[in-house]
Amino acid sequence: MNDNSTSKPPSSPQPNEDYEIQLPVYRRPGEPEHYRLSAARLAGRPYLERPLPAAQPIHFWFRTRCLSATAAQLSDLHPHVLGLQLRPSAVANLIASAVGLLPPRVQGWIRALFPEWFLPDCVVMKMRKSGECEEILDEHFDAELKAYRLMKPIQGLIIPQFFGSVRYKGQRAMILEHVQGILMSSPEGATLRLSELAALLLPCYRALHPFRVQYDDINLSNFVLVDGRMRVLDLESAVFDSSDRDMALFTKLSIQELAQRYMSMQAYYRHEGSLEAAE
Repeated sequence: MNDNSTSKPPSSPQPNEDYEIQLPVYRRPGEPEHYRLSAARLAGRPYLERPLPAAQPIHFWFRTRCLSATAAQLSDLHPHVLGLQLRPSAVANLIASAVGLLPPRVQGWIRALFPEWFLPDCVVMKMRKSGECEEILDEHFDAELKAYRLMKPIQGLIIPQFFGSVRYKGQRAMILEHVQGILMSSPEGATLRLSELAALLLPCYRALHPFRVQYDDINLSNFVLVDGRMRVLDLESAVFDSSDRDMALFTKLSIQELAQRYMSMQAYYRHEGSLEAAE
């Protein structure tokens, strides 16, 4: 079966999400309601983080195509996630040019059947995590694959585009869209008011509900702001076949918890020197 195959969204009723989200109101004395980037941050001084390993050339097969790329670790917290800058391919360019001459409907069919020949220049390779409990790690990887297939209609909109599965260095991996925007766990992402953050998160959570999916990874580093819309990464903790009530209640509690963590993160970045009071 093609990795991108999926069924239509279930025709179940929308979940009852009329839960009022209670945002944190307590702040330590002297903490502002609104932050902005500090002069030091705007001048280019990075906040404290571990240096990442140098980029390396890699080669691997993705279905019918051998890909060559420069791979760089995207975060010190996720060594199994690599950003790939694909090297130009004369064959891929020729195929794309030839397919571009065909009727749009035929183009779409070919692109869906052979995604490896129509990749963007930058993609992400997410490998299965390594660890002691192989069975649980396989379950997480399989859950993420299931989530992408189930929620294909919102790929590229709310969740990353899923291009397919590969094997790299003996490990299972998936090729995904490189979602580039403002990471909510970064200083640049920490300048929103809590009400603004909640207003962006709520549609993101709700977009998963028609597929009966509940997002169960409450981590600011999994949310990226792109062109005014919040997008979510890392679907390995997705919970399937959730009830309307569970999805609505969990959405409320998740956003409240994210807001609390966001407020603590803002205080940290202010102390560290990346943020300052905006009012």
